[in-house]
Amino acid sequence: MSRFVFLPEMGCSGDMVLGALADLGAEEEIKRGIDLALGVEVAFKDVSKGGAHAKILEMDSDEKCSPARIVELIRSAGDILEFDDEQMKFAWDTFETIIEAERSIHGFDEVYLHEIGRIDTVVDIVGATVGLTALGAFNSDVLSTPIAVGTEPAPATIRILKGRKFSFYTREIKHELCTPTGASIMVNIADEIARLPEMTKYREGCGGGSRDFSVPNVLRLRIL
Repeated sequence: MSRFVFLPEMGCSGDMVLGALADLGAEEEIKRGIDLALGVEVAFKDVSKGGAHAKILEMDSDEKCSPARIVELIRSAGDILEFDDEQMKFAWDTFETIIEAERSIHGFDEVYLHEIGRIDTVVDIVGATVGLTALGAFNSDVLSTPIAVGTEPAPATIRILKGRKFSFYTREIKHELCTPTGASIMVNIADEIARLPEMTKYREGCGGGSRDFSVPNVLRLRIL
């Protein structure tokens, strides 16, 4: 059985997850799945982040979506792409983790704030489900090392990580680093938090973040 190991040393966002999955070989499946299920065209650009090769997700749409619309889109995506029970549970749990954190902070009437309320939230959730499926993650052990947050994390991110007792630490970088969507994907896919295991042979994919820092701004994902 394969083992997946996330190394969120520069945090995690939904698009970084998709970039890492694409870099490991799931690019075409992710693009086709998002286009078919959501009618949104995405692309992946090869970039260098501080000397590290990575893929960055690119999309044009910035459509606003109410939480009810997001629920409708996830449900229809699951039907169109024929998600099985485990895939559908991951997609629902990822969305519900975000919305519960936002609701606990902002109240129900303001739940559209921050990550909730844009099509990219749905793209990240559906794309992650497709990419993880394509690479076999749902039939494998998935680990993560502790996740880094910057000095300006969103309150919902901290609520998600603390609520799920997911180990994290602060890097002295004046930025968000880990987004609520990234945090939610991680807490719902990783079976356990662990130190970096001994690795002699592995494949690695890197998803690039939008900012450039003095160290490579990438999320690394390794398959052992």
